Amino acid sequence: MFEYTGADGIMIGRANLGNPWITKNIVNGLNGNNNNNEYVISNKEKLKLIKEHLKLQIEEKGEYVGIREMRKHICWYIKNLKDSSRLREKVNRIESVQELEACLEEYFSSI
Repeated sequence: MFEYTGADGIMIGRANLGNPWITKNIVNGLNGNNNNNEYVISNKEKLKLIKEHLKLQIEEKGEYVGIREMRKHICWYIKNLKDSSRLREKVNRIESVQELEACLEEYFSSI
């Protein structure tokens, strides 16, 4: 499409929310690796990524604001996973980092 339209770039937008590894799939496609082998992140890797995101968020915003802002990101990360609606309900009431991490650990160990 770049050659056909002469476009200089593309916008990813909402596809990147909760799915930052989509960039790897796009780069692979742009480099001619169109073998339909999408990069898929494992649940273990996803939990690790969420925890790292949480850590950075808390460092940047503090615990009170960081947790509240992280809630929406967690909802994007868990979209379409088993029983994600139940986890969203729990996450949206959590107030501490320790409680949030324990909740995430429990959820990801059960799926």
